[in-house]
Amino acid sequence: MTTKDRNALTLPHSYDRAALARFELFLFAGVATVLITRAYLAATGYPQIGGGALHIAHVLWGGLLMAVAIVATAITEGSRTRDLATLVGGIGFGLFIDEVGKFVTADVDYFYQPAIAIMYVVFVLFYLAAREVVIRRGMNDRHRLAIGARALSDLALGQLDEIQYNHALRVLDGVEDRSLTDLVDSIKAGLHSQTPPVGGIESKITRGRNAFFHRAEELLRHRVVRRLVLTLFVLQAVLAIVQVIYALVSENVVEADDVSDLVVQISTVATGILVVLGVWFLFRGPYLRALRLLRASLIVSLLVTQVYLFTQDQFGALFGFAVSLFMLATLRIAIRSEEAAAALPQ
Repeated sequence: MTTKDRNALTLPHSYDRAALARFELFLFAGVATVLITRAYLAATGYPQIGGGALHIAHVLWGGLLMAVAIVATAITEGSRTRDLATLVGGIGFGLFIDEVGKFVTADVDYFYQPAIAIMYVVFVLFYLAAREVVIRRGMNDRHRLAIGARALSDLALGQLDEIQYNHALRVLDGVEDRSLTDLVDSIKAGLHSQTPPVGGIESKITRGRNAFFHRAEELLRHRVVRRLVLTLFVLQAVLAIVQVIYALVSENVVEADDVSDLVVQISTVATGILVVLGVWFLFRGPYLRALRLLRASLIVSLLVTQVYLFTQDQFGALFGFAVSLFMLATLRIAIRSEEAAAALPQ
């Protein structure tokens, strides 16, 4: 079996990758805006814009930018406008969600401590929901035709570059309904009627992004990186066992003060159990089951425990969050490789 065939086995069912990439741009812009805004305000001493009794909160600028993004997509044609609107809308959403503390407290407290946790939950749920919708929806033949038609529209507007052009042709090649053959051929003929420009800004961005993710995947796929991540899990499992033994011997059981503490304790215990089981199967096999259990432990941590950490430490929890994402990305690549190897004929 060729390398191409092996790679094909690792891919999920067909979905609109461009749609997911646009949403990720929106989300990245929102998160970056929150971080930059908070850093800027802290560095400048939280200036008041407006003077006197007036204060123009940046949530208003966020609403304005989101409105600009919506109107732009409503009155302008072309994918270039859609991409720009995605970026502008993401910045606007970041400015909007950054002031959530003011709107969930009676005293309009921007510094409300759980605000960071609320933002974190919103971004995580937003990402999970959008990704699930895009992937589950997949691409049927009508959807493929729509992508080809949009590419033809971009070509007419002078906004179609080489990478988008080739992508549209590949998508159209996947149409299986024979009753749509004439329509597919017409769209392809339109695309072939003019050569798209080479080296446009979209092509450069796409090539740069692809090169970055390719190098990042090569790094995460490296044997040393995988061993480092698995070693961290082993240490975490040992620590979890030691903590349990210490609690039993000293009878020092921490009682939960409220519901949030109870939820965190439960999620911490669940994470610990998953890690211990994962490490057990890591040494005893099967290896793929171990990787999946370790991945599950990280997902529980990111979706539950991390919320509590952001509530308590706010931006101080970013380091642990980044490490968890790094470990999760490494595990995802390892699982994908193992699943591909398992699917190969013996």
